[in-house]
Amino acid sequence: MKRSTARQFYQHYFSATKGVSWLARQCAEQRLKMLEDLMQWDVTKSTSDR
Repeated sequence: MKRSTARQFYQHYFSATKGVSWLARQCAEQRLKMLEDLMQWDVTKSTSDR
């Protein structure tokens, strides 16, 4: 089996995922944590109510 260097690995990885959103490249745990953080925001008024 041929071993690839880290540089080759990342070149292949980023070329394979270049069309994919940065969010899709995050693991499920990171996406859930980000969603949890966003849901903590308290929105009291919309901008149209001002």
